[in-house]
Amino acid sequence: MGKTSGFLLGAIIGGTAAAAAALLLAPESGKEIRGKLAKQVDDLMDAAADYSDVAKDKGLDLAEIAKDKASQLAQQADGLASTLKGKVTDANDEMMDTTSELTDEVKKQTDELSDRFKKTANEVTKQSKEHAQDIFIEVDDAAKDAKETVQEGKEEAKDVAKDATDDAKAITEKLQDEIKEEANS
Repeated sequence: MGKTSGFLLGAIIGGTAAAAAALLLAPESGKEIRGKLAKQVDDLMDAAADYSDVAKDKGLDLAEIAKDKASQLAQQADGLASTLKGKVTDANDEMMDTTSELTDEVKKQTDELSDRFKKTANEVTKQSKEHAQDIFIEVDDAAKDAKETVQEGKEEAKDVAKDATDDAKAITEKLQDEIKEEANS
């Protein structure tokens, strides 16, 4: 029990006990005492009914206050839940945007790096082709020079071979002439 209801109950009981003691100790006749007691009991019953009505009204007021506060708390909880949901959604959206931006940046950098690798590979291939062409040209020039040298050697050998053939013929003729002279002699 609360302090107020305990006080009210104590006041009613104390008032009843005081009235009963006063009546019983007063020098009056039984009929008069019963009348006074009945009147006091009626007064006490009226007072108790009044206090009961006040207690009911206060109880209803307290119930209404509790209901209003519960409703306010529910609204505050709904508001808080909505706010939290909004913040979580915003944070999630922001993280998704950041992730998307990072992914795009990584893709861009990867594409740039790939392009640089391709460009470098193309440059290396181009330089290799140029060097290969230079080598082929040098080999071709060397082959032409070698062919010319062989041709010159062939021409020189041809002249030497002709001279050798002519010399061999001359020697053969000379030997034949000497053999004929000796055979005739």
